[in-house]
Amino acid sequence: MSETAHNEEVEQAFQTIVVGVDLSPESLYALDLAATIAQPQGAALRVVHVHHRPATLAFSPAASLEFARAEEETDAAIRDTVTQRLADFDGRWTITSRNGHISQEIRGEADDINATLIVLGHQSHSTIHDAILGSVAASTVHHSRRSVLVAVSPRPDSEF
Repeated sequence: MSETAHNEEVEQAFQTIVVGVDLSPESLYALDLAATIAQPQGAALRVVHVHHRPATLAFSPAASLEFARAEEETDAAIRDTVTQRLADFDGRWTITSRNGHISQEIRGEADDINATLIVLGHQSHSTIHDAILGSVAASTVHHSRRSVLVAVSPRPDSEF
């Protein structure tokens, strides 16, 4: 394959980018980075928020209703925040919510729309915490059938 053909394939590779958002600073950094990558490529963004419902909600109808209200409020906050952050983004973008295991649902969304890239923020916990519980980013990288970019936001020197 010639270098020109290879470069054309790379340029066409970013058709749709899935980015997971939960309003954490790390996920908003991932959104900004995904938009920065998508814009010059003419790629569409699919912003995905996943609701993870604790199994214990099944035992309390009142708690389940309250949790559903909180999910609606979170969805509205995500819509508002994403709309503000993507105000200068000239490309196509959509927001969707899913329910279930976060990593599985993000990968599922990427599979459903045949996304070419998944972008996620990374919330670093202690090494032991990450090793025992894992993380959404680690699980997504490990199980994905497509490229995953883990966005690690720069931190001030004082936080190292």
